[in-house]
Amino acid sequence: MSGTHTTVLLAGDTAARSATLRRWLGHRGSYCQFAKSFQDACRLLSQRRFDLVLCQYDLPDRTAFPLLDWLEGSPSTLIFAARSGRNSRWLPVVERGQRCLDRPLLRTSDLPNALGEILDGLGDRSVGGSTVSADDLEKVSTK
Repeated sequence: MSGTHTTVLLAGDTAARSATLRRWLGHRGSYCQFAKSFQDACRLLSQRRFDLVLCQYDLPDRTAFPLLDWLEGSPSTLIFAARSGRNSRWLPVVERGQRCLDRPLLRTSDLPNALGEILDGLGDRSVGGSTVSADDLEKVSTK
């Protein structure tokens, strides 16, 4: 994928509401699309390939669990988000098409490094991006 932008689907409120996350992804050269519901996510996934899907587990119309089967075998990486008190927890479930259900939960403070590694492995490594602190990404969680 050298020379192309990574494509990111932000599904649900948890990821989509964070202007900090969207700005950080944009600085890294990522092209983001948004889905409010499971149905919207399925529609977008049927129209194009996404390198990274950050998805709230509990979507307004159902859980996002079936996306695990949808993205298995694809080149996509899927990370579910779930609220835990004031913060969100992030669970990688598919990495480049392979189930990875044995991964530990990521705290919001772990997210910058984890996403950086994922995006560095997907896109053009020469695409720079601004750094973001764990405190900045605390804004990812919804209140």
